[in-house]
Amino acid sequence: MLRLAGAGDKSGRTRLRDALRRFGRMHRPHEAREDAVLLPAFRRLVPAPDYEARGVLFEDARRRRFGGREFEGVVEEVAAIERALGIHDLGRFTPP
Repeated sequence: MLRLAGAGDKSGRTRLRDALRRFGRMHRPHEAREDAVLLPAFRRLVPAPDYEARGVLFEDARRRRFGGREFEGVVEEVAAIERALGIHDLGRFTPP
């Protein structure tokens, strides 16, 4: 993403935009099914103590992955990258 966004010509940014659109098109229905079908079924199938234990495992994995930073810290890091790439002002990209 950084390579395409930082490309010296418009074609890199165009390829990145198109790839992100394709990803979004694929991901939206996947996420909807995950939220509406998969996760509720998982919750019904897994006994409460096991479900809670998995929550602890996911939290530990999050701390390892993000170095214990809270969500807001990661959001700030992403915002800094967006500012550096010049894509932080959504108004520039939102149709009127």
